Amino acid sequence: MADGSDIRACTDGSCEIAVTEPVTIRFRAPGDAGRATLSVTKVGPNEIEYEVKSGNNRSSGGASGPGQGCLTYLRERGSGNSCGTLAPVRPSPQPGAVVIQATTGTNGTALLHIVSP
Repeated sequence: MADGSDIRACTDGSCEIAVTEPVTIRFRAPGDAGRATLSVTKVGPNEIEYEVKSGNNRSSGGASGPGQGCLTYLRERGSGNSCGTLAPVRPSPQPGAVVIQATTGTNGTALLHIVSP
């Protein structure tokens, strides 16, 4: 992983980190929405749960099982996510959206990608 476990690498809205315990990450939100917060609330073997907040927008995701994960698309005026089988590779940037990908790990380490446009 490019940024190890340093959550400070995410403040600019672009990082790839591993997490082994609950953390809160603050980063630049899309457009003029200011700051966003990603709160990882649970991490374990093949398990991750999190919540994303930006302005009045909230989105949460969770996955359990080998190779499972969630993608959250955070836009200036809304968000959405989908969960299922994911490869632990960096998602593609999307115009006008911050993409957050959380993928489970067998050893209790989850991989997070935050990708800004």
